[in-house]
Amino acid sequence: MMTQKEIKNKTKLYTIAAVLSALILVSAIYTVTTPAIMYGTLGISPMKHFNSIDELREYLVTNTLEIASPIVIDGLGDFWSRPAPAPSIAAYSISVTSGEATLGAGFSRTNIQVAGVDEADVVKTDGTYIYVVPSYPNIGVQIVNADPANPRVVGRIVFDDSGYIIGMYLSADGNKLAVLGSSGSSIVPLIFGEPETGGSDESISDEKSEIYWYTPQTFLYVYDVSNKANPVLTNNVTISGHYVNSRMVGNYIYLVTSEYAYTNDYAITLPRVNVNEATKSIEPTSIYYTDIQDKSFSYTIFNSINIMNDSEPPTSTTILTGASSCMYVSTNNMYVTFNKHESTELYRISFNGAKLTFKAQGTVPGYVLNQYSMDEYNNYFRIATTVSTGLWNNRIDYNNIYVLNMNLDTVGKIENLANGERIYSARFTGDKAYLVTFEQIDPFFVLDLKNPTAPKVAGELKIPGVSNYLHPYNENYIIGLGQEDNAVKLSLFDVTDMNNPIEIAKYLITEDDAWLYSEAQYEPKAFLFDLYRQLLVIPVTINHNGYWELIDDPEQPALPEPTPTPKIAPRTDSSDSSKSSADSPYMMISPGIWHEGKYWSGVYVFNVSLENGFTLQKAISHKPAGNNEWWYGSVARSLYIGNTLYTVSNDMIQLTSLDDYRVIAQVIF
Repeated sequence: MMTQKEIKNKTKLYTIAAVLSALILVSAIYTVTTPAIMYGTLGISPMKHFNSIDELREYLVTNTLEIASPIVIDGLGDFWSRPAPAPSIAAYSISVTSGEATLGAGFSRTNIQVAGVDEADVVKTDGTYIYVVPSYPNIGVQIVNADPANPRVVGRIVFDDSGYIIGMYLSADGNKLAVLGSSGSSIVPLIFGEPETGGSDESISDEKSEIYWYTPQTFLYVYDVSNKANPVLTNNVTISGHYVNSRMVGNYIYLVTSEYAYTNDYAITLPRVNVNEATKSIEPTSIYYTDIQDKSFSYTIFNSINIMNDSEPPTSTTILTGASSCMYVSTNNMYVTFNKHESTELYRISFNGAKLTFKAQGTVPGYVLNQYSMDEYNNYFRIATTVSTGLWNNRIDYNNIYVLNMNLDTVGKIENLANGERIYSARFTGDKAYLVTFEQIDPFFVLDLKNPTAPKVAGELKIPGVSNYLHPYNENYIIGLGQEDNAVKLSLFDVTDMNNPIEIAKYLITEDDAWLYSEAQYEPKAFLFDLYRQLLVIPVTINHNGYWELIDDPEQPALPEPTPTPKIAPRTDSSDSSKSSADSPYMMISPGIWHEGKYWSGVYVFNVSLENGFTLQKAISHKPAGNNEWWYGSVARSLYIGNTLYTVSNDMIQLTSLDDYRVIAQVIF
């Protein structure tokens, strides 16, 4: 067992950084007064849970294969008794009244996977106002009146530099806004027990208040935004650990975080939840586990928070796992995956309002690509995985589909699908599934899952390119978005006959000597589709790389031979600007011309129909003429309200008429 002195010797290099970081965090502390935190009753779970902190400590010490070192610092023992830094609110003098008119016939919402299960995003709207979190710079939440006749910013929620906003949720009535984010590392105390040798260790006892552990923390701030010009912070929940994922069903946000479970021979950490001024460690009796050994463990913390009732205490419970991977959420179940060597561990947690109940644990071979590789339907859970074995130069890939019951027992499967390839996209719709694998061509598979115990491959189509995202057009047609060579590719698949899928339409966004991509290939929330309007909007970036064109000039004088340099070069004054690297005798300059790169960023607007496929209506740019910065004008999200298209980039919202595609206005942040 290491002594206290040995721990200090191993960690003293981190002390200065720890103190500086802590002082920065402490200086930003902001407190608000609300009722003390309480914890709701959890449902009965078939999984084991710890009966005491000593039992948890013994489990971690026995089963953790790698032991980390703590941080030794002084004087910060009360840090976690204070809430995380809260944002400030910049009020505007513009009057906003409840009598402002609704803007028209419907509006688009966040592109979600499951109906009734909202997902956090950086843009939200209630059809009258738009809430935006620009990804850069960190200027907080922009509240925008979306009236095309007078669009404007009417309020802001400003965060300091220590906070990073991940996404937002907006209540159904538009009066509550929940902001999720990370506020950087915090310091948590270690909880001590007896050393392995038995008895007490006075050196530990005397100085244990000086030993802490760093952990990230995740915040959820709830605002009353009924007055858009004056948002009011009504609830401040901070949870130790980094953000994993979240969903909102009804009035409840289900937030999942993960925190490294630090342990050594005598000390451990416990996850903590802070609601306004009250902080509470999650008790070991609320921590569930299975008997496994791993290099390290994490506390995966599940939280249920009612954004419409600030006085209702959050419910928190925890499972001891490896590192979390992906999450799928139905209207009453959360499924969280954890990578474990060549397999994926699954946990099902049911929810009903504030009540959270661990229900089942299971394992399937392979790893999961993303949330779209999972689905729940008719009390069965379906999951698509890829297995990769061997070294990088001798790797073997194949793919599987598993159907599991609510106990997460496998009841049906398709294995060894598309040997030598891996999954690039997946989508489940009812009793069908669609899968795209890739090596050099794009095999598009249609899977028949009508019989859960006997799933099968119904049809297969091989075409050039690859689809990174699949989106239902309707029950018999699927839109694919991906890449073909250097072009952005759109496909429309007819799957009416499951045994004979057909690509009935294709559109390539391409340009000579350019590389193109769409953010929606990898971020589905950037994909805007409306079947009724036959409207499809995707962001597009066109990149012409700069290059050096060599010139064969016979009159160019030959460069002199370089002169030898001494073994120890004389020191030169760095402030001498008269000398440059071109003066070096070793600098070989080839004659030529440098061609600057060119960049285009914006959205492509399509009409999509079964008769005509993809018809380009307009390419809309946010980049002013003459601006050639690659990052400027990149569109993150698109939405419509009535007959106006709103495209959102880091610096502004641009309004475009869907009738004639003229630019109506711009709102600069």
